[in-house]
Amino acid sequence: MNTLTKFDLASSLRNSRLGPDRTAGTVLSLMLLWSQTPASKLKGLPSFRDASAEFILKDPSRVARTLAPELSDSIVSNLADHHSSELESLRRAVMNGLDAHSPVGEIADAILELCAPYASVASETSAILIAVLDAKKGSRVRCAFSYAMRTAWALANDVTVDLDIENADLAPLISILAAACDRSIKVQVNTIDSVAQATDAHDAAEHALIFPPIGMRLRVDRPSLSRSGAAIGDQISSESLGALWGAHAGKGRNIVVVGNGLLFRTSSKDAAFKQDLFHDHGLEAVISLPRGTFSGTAIAMSALVFSGDGRLKGRQRRIRFIDGSDSALDASALPELLDGKERQHPLCADASLEQISETGFNLSVDRYVLDAETRRTREMLNRQKTVRLFDLADIRRPQALPRESGKESTFEVREALLADIDNGRLSLPTKLSELPRSASTKIESAVLRPGDILLSIKGTIGKAALVTDSAIAESDTVPIVPGQSFVIVRLRKGGAITDPRALVSYLRSPLAQSLLHGMAGGTTIPNVAMGELKDMPVPIPNEQAQATLLKKFDEYSQILRDIDVLRSRMKITEDEMFNITLNSK
Repeated sequence: MNTLTKFDLASSLRNSRLGPDRTAGTVLSLMLLWSQTPASKLKGLPSFRDASAEFILKDPSRVARTLAPELSDSIVSNLADHHSSELESLRRAVMNGLDAHSPVGEIADAILELCAPYASVASETSAILIAVLDAKKGSRVRCAFSYAMRTAWALANDVTVDLDIENADLAPLISILAAACDRSIKVQVNTIDSVAQATDAHDAAEHALIFPPIGMRLRVDRPSLSRSGAAIGDQISSESLGALWGAHAGKGRNIVVVGNGLLFRTSSKDAAFKQDLFHDHGLEAVISLPRGTFSGTAIAMSALVFSGDGRLKGRQRRIRFIDGSDSALDASALPELLDGKERQHPLCADASLEQISETGFNLSVDRYVLDAETRRTREMLNRQKTVRLFDLADIRRPQALPRESGKESTFEVREALLADIDNGRLSLPTKLSELPRSASTKIESAVLRPGDILLSIKGTIGKAALVTDSAIAESDTVPIVPGQSFVIVRLRKGGAITDPRALVSYLRSPLAQSLLHGMAGGTTIPNVAMGELKDMPVPIPNEQAQATLLKKFDEYSQILRDIDVLRSRMKITEDEMFNITLNSK
């Protein structure tokens, strides 16, 4: 749109005492509607161009009843919150946009963007979702909740939209804009639990697009929603509830957008739930969405695509995984990809129930759609003799350190953090923590020993270090324990790899790093599931190769020690140079 128009709107909102909130957005929407209402329907009101702010504030009830009678109470309240000068600034911003010949739809887009930025999703994501729905012109689409608003707005150019919004302040804004732009959007205020557990069916909708809230815990009260392992009265996540309801919210293809954490988790309960999505609810595809789907966040999101007719054919079906986060994917190609018309696509892969079961029902797209580097890694490993990491080593995930209560004696520990690892070495950790004496037994299995390997599987993925005798000796009597980002990898006796130097060399290799990063999932913080880590393939060199590897490892370690000496000499020389400069006369 005309950038000057958007600037004017933003300036008027900044000048508003209430700021760029939904209250001002509702007023702007009302003014835009007024500007598009023919004189025959104004019932004696002047045209928008001739209506001053003083006129509006003189009888706000008349303005509201004439333009949007069903929302009149809310509008009167919003108008009353603004001073005359603020209303005039908003009025002039809309007038300037119209005088600049900006299309009404683009002015409405700017109002939505400026007044409800938290409900905005990336345009790339909206394009993907609209392409996946593939809704025919004139059909009806059920949309919910706030984050679905911008996509619902775009859909309403061609289809009829029923939009559920959980925020009562947002409903007037979108309703009035829809009237101003002649878009067919019916807005209702509903929470996810009230909608999902309603007993009435929504047979009028051909499709549904559901953005359930993230991170809420809700109770299942409706019997038809409890089929997937949840008993009546059970607490489940808002995303799980959204998937159960959204799978059947429309008669045709339905989409539920969830955080990647729901896809990634592989506990027995999570796996059973996702298996039921496959068998009982018609899950046909999972599409990863572009990073930045939610404005201002790095939350990783994916779209669950349901067939709509549910309970499909069972065990012979496959799920299609599509990497929509790759900018190389053209959204217009998605309908054919989903219909199976294009099978050989680098950003698309199919997986059977058996294949998915082997991963614990991990539905992360990058678990199945492999990039070129990962494919090369897998091909290389297929040519090697390998064993599972868990067959070689005990893998322990430390618990959070107990807190000191102040009621008993304490002892000191050092906590190894990511910053303490450099080039595969563990330096003496600087973080000291006081623990209650009673915790000594609890942390005993997590106290590091020489030969242990630290491997980070949360946040920063794949950082690995060997715990050496010198590191333990330097800490003296103070135990060293790993931070929460790490697991301890401790070689078993009698395994195919007998020296931890050989294993840590592999874990730090590009091949292993590629595998570890491919396993990483999660909504906001990447992490590797323990089940996948245990199954990680490790190639087994023969005895001669292992012996050569250990010599090279020791050679590498000596180079690092030489570098330490050189750095120390460099620092001493630098200090001497500074002192000469400072003391010269």
